[in-house]
Amino acid sequence: MIALIFDYLGTIAFAISGALVGMQRRMDIFGIAILALATAVGGGMIRDTLVGNTPPSALEDGSYIAISLVTVVALLFSFRRLRGNYKYRRYSLYLYNLADTFGLASFTVTGAMVGVAADPRSIFLLPVTLGLITACGGGIIRDIGALRIPVVFRNEVYASASLAGGIVFCLVRQIATLAWAGPLAFLTVMLIRLLAIRYKLELPRAHRRDYLGKNKRSK
Repeated sequence: MIALIFDYLGTIAFAISGALVGMQRRMDIFGIAILALATAVGGGMIRDTLVGNTPPSALEDGSYIAISLVTVVALLFSFRRLRGNYKYRRYSLYLYNLADTFGLASFTVTGAMVGVAADPRSIFLLPVTLGLITACGGGIIRDIGALRIPVVFRNEVYASASLAGGIVFCLVRQIATLAWAGPLAFLTVMLIRLLAIRYKLELPRAHRRDYLGKNKRSK
């Protein structure tokens, strides 16, 4: 039941984030819907394929696709009313960050739970990996479809937040039930990601000019 709740909430949240990216890239309604669907169910389909759950749950249970499409329609109607508002762009950015963070946290939990169900003996590796794939897979497909560098590959605290949530899930699971592990992992991802957005926290990266500088000095 907990997994299903997080699954549906994550589907709605990622459908919103995918649709907003499509709107920002000025796609038509079909493009927006496809991008929302890819974001909402893409990671879960990759996860299900990896663990041998075929056909993937998103194709076996039509509710995920239906929820995504209803979310897109509701979002388009809502933003049509806001389009004339001077704070339209700010609302869009706030909603995107909140929805994307919520989806990231929700799917980290559902992915980890699928890992536990697939192999209860796996303490860390499978739950953490599947949580990461479920949470980030759809976003990667979304960004590639929108011709953007996937947020996972930038220096933002994104995949690392999911990774931390997966680890918390596995640690809590050793001393408590899934009813505790899921919500605590969810809160961990939400907290890390929202703090990173609020304070513009970034992971260290190697700048291209550093390498160019080293090459010039070596010559």
